[in-house]
Amino acid sequence: MKKRKQPERLSWEGFGTLEVIIIIAVLITIALLFRENIIAFANNLINKVFTSSVIDGL
Repeated sequence: MKKRKQPERLSWEGFGTLEVIIIIAVLITIALLFRENIIAFANNLINKVFTSSVIDGL
């Protein structure tokens, strides 16, 4: 009686790297879609930080 050859199991070694690449691609896409809003938010935040001082309030 012949033994049937078991199918090889799928290798999961590269899936962690693939997940990281997909996450990075999604983040880059979101950043490109909302880049104007992100830049405006960052500029507004920087202006608030550097124009107001804790010492002025004392």
